[in-house]
Amino acid sequence: AVVSTQSTGKDLQAKTWCNLALSELKGGKLAGGIQAVNRALEIEPRNTKALYRKGKLLEQKGELEEAEKALKQAVSIEPGSQGCKQFLKELSKKIANQKKKQQQMYKKMLNLEEEEKEKKVTGFGEKETTWLEGAIPMVAGAVTVGALAIAAYNGFKSLQG
Repeated sequence: AVVSTQSTGKDLQAKTWCNLALSELKGGKLAGGIQAVNRALEIEPRNTKALYRKGKLLEQKGELEEAEKALKQAVSIEPGSQGCKQFLKELSKKIANQKKKQQQMYKKMLNLEEEEKEKKVTGFGEKETTWLEGAIPMVAGAVTVGALAIAAYNGFKSLQG
């Protein structure tokens, strides 16, 4: 009789933690929900409802791979659970879409870098200069012309003088 009472008590605790997790999920309190569902799973590690809710909480948090792990575990425990199977299918699609978007983003980034490199090369195969690279020789030329003009003026003055 003691074993069944203890078993019922643990079952009740797991259900309570699981219900708290659901409440936290609905209230948008993801961290509290994850703590509650983890407590339920400490008591009953094979509780598919807790694993399902953990998946939902992790999905909302943006941790899709972790959510998928929880759902795969739930489906392995209860292969006939249509809710878990459907959610796992949805998660797998989201993860695939997320990876596809990341790949496209990285591809765009890499293409932009390639385009920037290509822009720096002119049609003649010479490197296109930046404004600073073009300004330095102009300033140096202006200084040289100015120095020559001053020298010529000073030389002209000394001849007159």
